[in-house]
Parts: sequence; C-alpha cells; structure tokens
Amino acid sequence: MSELFIEVICEEIPARMQQNAIRHMAEFLSSRLSEHGLLDRGSATEIKSAIGPKHMAVSLSGVIKQQDDRVVEKRGPKVGSPQQAIDGFCKSAGILESQLVTRQTDKGAFYFAEILEKGRHSETLIPELVYNLIAEFPWPKSQRWGTSRLSWVRPLHYINVVLDGALLPGSLDLGGGMTIEFTNSGYGHSAYHNTPFQITGFEHYLNKMRELNVLVDLQERQNFILKNALKIAEQKGLQLRRDDTLLEEVCGLVESPNVLCGRIDDTFMILPDEVLVTSMRVHQKYFALEDENGKIAPYFLLVADRKPDTQNDALILKGNERVLRARLSDALFFWNADKATHLREYRKKLGDITFYKGLGQVRQKVDRMEALVALIASYIPECNKADAFQAAGLSKSDLVTGMVVEFPELQGVMGSYYASAYDVATPQVVAIRDHYCPQGADDKLPETAEGIAVSMADKIDTLVGFFGINVKPTGSKDPFALRRAALGILRMIDERSISLPLDEVLSKAAHLYGFDSFEDDLALFITERLKVRLRDQGISHDVVSAAIIDADIHNLQIQIEKVKSIDKMLDAPAGKELLEGWRRASNILAAEAKKDNNNSNLTQTSIEVIDTASVDVSLFQLPAETQLYEAALSLPDDVGENEIYGTIQSFSAIYEPITKFFETVIVNDDDPEIRKNRLNLLSLVCTKIHNIADLGKIEK
Repeated sequence: MSELFIEVICEEIPARMQQNAIRHMAEFLSSRLSEHGLLDRGSATEIKSAIGPKHMAVSLSGVIKQQDDRVVEKRGPKVGSPQQAIDGFCKSAGILESQLVTRQTDKGAFYFAEILEKGRHSETLIPELVYNLIAEFPWPKSQRWGTSRLSWVRPLHYINVVLDGALLPGSLDLGGGMTIEFTNSGYGHSAYHNTPFQITGFEHYLNKMRELNVLVDLQERQNFILKNALKIAEQKGLQLRRDDTLLEEVCGLVESPNVLCGRIDDTFMILPDEVLVTSMRVHQKYFALEDENGKIAPYFLLVADRKPDTQNDALILKGNERVLRARLSDALFFWNADKATHLREYRKKLGDITFYKGLGQVRQKVDRMEALVALIASYIPECNKADAFQAAGLSKSDLVTGMVVEFPELQGVMGSYYASAYDVATPQVVAIRDHYCPQGADDKLPETAEGIAVSMADKIDTLVGFFGINVKPTGSKDPFALRRAALGILRMIDERSISLPLDEVLSKAAHLYGFDSFEDDLALFITERLKVRLRDQGISHDVVSAAIIDADIHNLQIQIEKVKSIDKMLDAPAGKELLEGWRRASNILAAEAKKDNNNSNLTQTSIEVIDTASVDVSLFQLPAETQLYEAALSLPDDVGENEIYGTIQSFSAIYEPITKFFETVIVNDDDPEIRKNRLNLLSLVCTKIHNIADLGKIEK
C-alpha cells in the first residue's frame, strides 16, 4: 500500500473559493479511487489536505498498486436461440461456445459468458483521475488562457503526482497544443525561492514548504495570524476586535503571513467606530484594535505576505498608512457633508431610487412602512406608536447619503448617527439603526419594541410586494432574501412573544400596494419557514406537522407555543398514554369506515360515526363511559391565547379515562345501539383532540 500525493499549483485562487475547493478535491479523489478499487478495504484511508492562494494538495493513504482481478458475467441469448445468435455472442465476448454457462433466470434459461477481467495498475488509472479532477472541477467561475481549451479558476502552472514517494509519470492535455507534464517538484514562496525541491510525501511537503516561507496548511496560517495579532494587541495594552470572517479571508490571501501594526491619524478618530472598521475591513482587509470599553483605538493590523524584515516592514506600513489615510479622508468628508442635512430632507430624494420594477420607489416603500408600523405597534407591548412611526419615516433616508453610497454595509447605522446629530429621540435612533435586523439565523434582534415594529413593517412590505408580482424563491435561489425576511419575522414573533394577527397585517400591506389581497402562497411560505425553524430548534418533524396548520398565520405565536407544549406533553408519560389511547380509538373508527359495503347496517353505522359526534348518555352501561364522556366535554375546542401550556396539559389528563375505557368497555357490544353510541363517543374524543393536533402524523 502506498501514499498518493497530488498538488495543483496555479495563480492566486480567490480566498472565498479555497475551502470548498480543497474539500471537493479530497472527496473526489477518495470516491474515485474507491470506485476503481484502488483503496485498501482492510484499513481506513487517511486523507490529508492543505490549501493556500497558489497551492492545493491532497494526500491519501492505503492506495494499492493494482486492482484485483474479477470475473464479469455477461448474459447472452436464451437457451434454444438460433445458432447464429449464439455464435455472435461468443465472438463479442471472445470465448468459445464450450465455455458458455447455462443459468436459470426469472425469464427462463440463458447462456452466460464468464470473462476474467485483469485488474489495471494504479499507474494507468491515476492520470485519468487527475484529468477528470481538473476537467470536472466545479469552480463558481473559471477561465481559459493561452490556446488552452480546458478551463480552471486561474492559469495552471504545475501538477505534482507522487505515488509511494516517487513521481508517477503522466501529463495533462489542456488542449490547443498546451500540455502540463506531471512532476514531483515543490516550490516555496515565489519572492524568495526559485529552486524546486523533490516531494516524497505529505508531511515532508508541509515541512519543506514551511522552510521555504509558505504555510500551506490553512489552520496553521490561521493560528499563526491570530496568535501574532493577539500578541501585538497585548503589547499595545489593547484588545483585538475579533472578526472570524475577515480572518478566514486574509488566510486565503497570504502564504507567508507577517502581522504588522499601523497607526490611524488622530484626525479621523472622530468618525464613528463602524465607519473606521468598515473602511479598514472592506477595502484594506485590516483588523481593528479596541480599548477595554470596546472603543476603536488609533491602530490597525495588516497581514503582509512577506517574511519579517525591519526595512521592508517599515515601507509596507508607510504605504498602507497612506492608503488608509486616503480612505478615511473620503469617509470624513462624507461624514461632515451628510450631517449638514437633516434626514427628513434626504427622504425626499428617495423618490429617485427604484425599490424594484413594479413595486415603486423607495419613498413609496417608506410611506407603506409608516402605515404598517401604525398597525403593528399596537400589538407589541411597550411600543411607543409615535416613535415607531417617526423611525419608519426616517429609516431609509441614509440610502442617499454619501457615506452609505460608499459603504452600503452601513445602511441603518449611519441613519442612526445622522438622526442623533439632530436630537431625534433615542427610541427612534435605535429603531433606525436596528430595523434591518435580524439578517440571519444568528443575527441579533432589534433591541427595542420600536425597532421590532419597524423591522417587521420593512420585511412584511418586501414579502407582500415580491409575492404580489410573482417574484418568489425557487429551489435554492432566493436573490432578494425573502426566506431570510420571513425567518426574521418569525424570530421576532417567537423570541419576543408577540401575538400579531399577521394575516390582517399582510392584507393591509397588500392594499397599500394596490393588490386585492396578499398571495395565498405567501401564507404557506411563512408556515413552511416556521416548520423549518421549529425543526432546527430540535422539535421532531412529525410533532411540527401535527401541530402547525398550513397557511394559518393569524396568530403564529400561539402556533409556536402550541408546538412546544405538545412536544413537551408527548415526552411525558401521560402524553404517551394519551397517544396510545388515541391511536387505539382512531384505529377502531378507521376499521368501521372500511367495513364491507354489502353490510348495510355496519355501513350506516360507519357513516354516522364519521359524520356526527352525538352521544346518548342514557345508553351508557359502565362508569368508564361516563368518565370518558365528561373528560371529552371538558376539553376545549381550540387553543386560546392564554395558558397555552395549561390547555395542552388538559389533553394529557384524558389518558386515564381513555385507558380505563379500553380496559373495561367492549366497543363491539351485541346491542347495535350501544355499540354505535360507544363508537360515537370515541369519535367525539378523536374530534376534540384533532381540533388541537393531528396525532395521526406522530410517528414515535
């Protein structure tokens, strides 16, 4: 058994593509080698990988030198077929007629040829796998270069293929007369090393690349950058503002990380922290430092792709400080210019921005948001309707400010700063800042009730508008983040326990657009998102399906609480007993409904059981019948807005009467009237339970 090492060397791979790329490369090679029988089945294959901007390397252990021989069966003509057919089959299989084997099948006796297929050597198969790897690689974007016809994310330079420590000869035909011969030559950092080294295996490769100023292992680069960034922050008496997304991106940009600390001119420290961080992060990929109070300090960290050198480091810092100074000068200009005008004036300019074709301008969206907020705020405890209304009117004004045009990431944030500059009330300022939240499953909710109201109005207006013009998510495509908008509404309803008649709010939103009503698909879309959210919280899919009523969005908070309460009830012993009793009753009723249609009496009974729940108490013969009847009557017909958990728990209390009923009562009594009455009693019980949850969907 051998180690197979494959490395692809090319020009810089975009950072955002690297992790998926190396994962695909490892999975592709592992699966294809396994399919071809080139991995030892007796031991687990060890897969190692490393990726940097210019290097992709994968190593697999347990690669065998040759496939096992195998006997391939090929079915031929049916026994008794014309001799001409038999001769033709023998010729195509390369065997004599005497070598044919006769076997019985479901369709009769057939001739079979047993052909010994010799196993191929790995040296002949692996080059084919490498070609398929390159040709079929699922890059989001790729290119061709020179005269090549094969595309790749960036121009390819070398392909190293090493089997059992030695070069595996081969080549990759790029088409157009361009060919890359396989080598076993590794290359270090291009700024310092031009002489290749001979690769013998993965560990040797990692160590040698490290010596040649390339940390090709992704996790090693991340740890190195983070360790040095924290060290510099500590030396300055500051803290690193953690940014895992930026760290991941920077790791994809450098091979030989060198963390340096630059200074921000004091002139720019009057800018809001969000502006400073965004200016450094978005364009320059700098990390921010902060003091113990979380305030941005006048320093930044950059990661150079060069080994430490005092003179070069000083030049790198000087150049980066000059670039940052220019960026922040623009930001400071926008800051001062934007503040000179009140947000109310900017609102007038929103008429020049189209929200979406067919949905009017952003100014019209703001008008609709104000109307929706006036309705939504009345259902949110502690929400000041006036503050929410004012915040909605100013929420989008910063979209036409210079700062947000330059940094769209700061929309909402800059609006809050500009509002506070004109002594706008604090609840309005916070609501303007937070109204885009939450922007994902892990994002924070708006801090205030007013922010919740404005955020809901924004998202509801967007959903109703896009569904109204039939622009809906399809499959995995959701370019306008409508799923995220629906999830945001559901999170606010759930986590803030808001009883909101969502159907009424959607209807108002539709009328504000001029639609007759909101789309039926929208209600179903929202309940489907709710099901996904509840399942993600650990509630089993069958409980969710049993409790959630599709497209019923009048009060989702009740539905959410109902699901959680039913889930808790069914985990308790009483709930399990209730489920068992319900199933027994339901099965009896189902059997009645399926009885022989030729028996008119039974058929009539079955129809009555299904169509009515009338029960004659004078026909009760045993105490268990009376107890079950009284327990069924005490059950509510639906879940009220208060004491949801208590209401659900009252259902679990019926388990004792229904258990005693089946222990002491024979449903199929000889007297047809008593029998029908008992069936109707069970129908009443099942109907009452079904009003709350469809227990037929419970699988456990």
